[in-house]
Amino acid sequence: MKPTFYPRLAWMGIKKNARLYVPYLLSCAFMAAMLYVIAYLAVTPALYTVNGKVNGSGTSAVAMTMSLGSFVVSVFIALFLFYTNSFLLRRRKKEFGLYSVLGMDRGALSAILFWETLLAAAFTLIAGLGLGLLLSYVSQSALLRLLSLPAAAFTVSLAAIKQCAITFIAIFALLYVRGVLSLRHAQGAALLKSENVGEKPPKSQWLLVIPGLALLLGAYYIAATINDPVQAMLLFFLAVIMVILSTYLLFISGSVTLCKTLQKDEKFYYKKRNFVSLSSLTYRMKRNGAGLASICILSTMVLVMLASTASLYFGAEDAINTLAVQNHWHPTEMAGVRAEFFSLYGSLFFLGILLSVLFLFATLLMLYYKQVVEGYEDASRFAIMQRVGMTKRDIRESVNAQMLLIFLLPLAAAALHLAFAQPMVWQIMQLFGIQNLTLFLGVTGAALLLFALLYCAMYRLTSNAYFRICLLYTSPSPRDMRSSRM
Repeated sequence: MKPTFYPRLAWMGIKKNARLYVPYLLSCAFMAAMLYVIAYLAVTPALYTVNGKVNGSGTSAVAMTMSLGSFVVSVFIALFLFYTNSFLLRRRKKEFGLYSVLGMDRGALSAILFWETLLAAAFTLIAGLGLGLLLSYVSQSALLRLLSLPAAAFTVSLAAIKQCAITFIAIFALLYVRGVLSLRHAQGAALLKSENVGEKPPKSQWLLVIPGLALLLGAYYIAATINDPVQAMLLFFLAVIMVILSTYLLFISGSVTLCKTLQKDEKFYYKKRNFVSLSSLTYRMKRNGAGLASICILSTMVLVMLASTASLYFGAEDAINTLAVQNHWHPTEMAGVRAEFFSLYGSLFFLGILLSVLFLFATLLMLYYKQVVEGYEDASRFAIMQRVGMTKRDIRESVNAQMLLIFLLPLAAAALHLAFAQPMVWQIMQLFGIQNLTLFLGVTGAALLLFALLYCAMYRLTSNAYFRICLLYTSPSPRDMRSSRM
């Protein structure tokens, strides 16, 4: 056997599944670039020394903020890539099952998976670090301007490159091990049928819905009734944990319960569009619920983070002036305090922007993967429905109904979480010296509007991709597909 046999099969597998692999590889490269940028900003001399001198007050706060940010990003990237890689692995199991039936043993399948992982890791590090070098130059210039620090020469950080390389090598090694273990526990015939196996909805739905509602209402009560800023800071993380747990419980169990309740309404359920949508959603809602809950939590994180850090930065001047009047500061003291404030709040705002971009990108990619993968799974069901009289227009209406439910639930829940979080977040803002409530509400509203626009644009993209996949398997002929215009 030629030594290039397995690498060639791995490359063919990537090309064959380009619809899934290309977004996955691009997202890996983008996240590697983001990790390098934040790790670079934590150690770059440009932010801390210029011509051998310390670059003003407050730079230790910048270093601490960026170091914490690089740790948060590393953990998030690992969790996110494990989540998105599961879509790829699930899609490839059928292909691996065919290889197994044709005579390949598990060692050969592991070799193909190894080369796929190696190619993905190589692309991620080369493209990611290349993009990271470019973005780090832009980020350094933007952060220096944001902190009102003088321009400085750009450098390449070997420490940041090393951190990025070690992180992604470790992640891809774990992904490979997970993939090998999943292949070793299944036979060839089982792998061939893996795409057709749906998840059973949980049996005792109300036993999960009730505690989910109790946790959510408890978290909302804490956020809405607290009046002490110090107590708000202490209880904030408790409320966050309660909201996360309740969101997962309600999306997993409550969505199934809602679908089953709607199915009992014959007038609503026995319509062509509702029948297909509800049947599909109920059949796989346990998995869908977990994914939708993750999207909701990420969306809420983006909104809260962007609104709070922007309010800190744009309200810093008012906070400084208020403290100066209260403490009767001398102008020379004001200069030092202003440098400290803007170094901390500016670095938090900049980190908030970077993390918001990263989380938003992850949210949109999760939506894309979710709909594309499920489009392949639903295509056979739509083909069956077409054989019994369902038209393409009916399919389109069914797809739109399902997409709207899937997309609007996380967005609506995130907006609700944000609304109830505002009193507690505002108390914390006051602890940091921010007193401009109008500014805080305006920034929050602008963040929600911008996020909703991007979210709706992603709805159009993924619904069209989903529908094209369904048409690929349901259309009787390519000519009929071209003649069909919705």
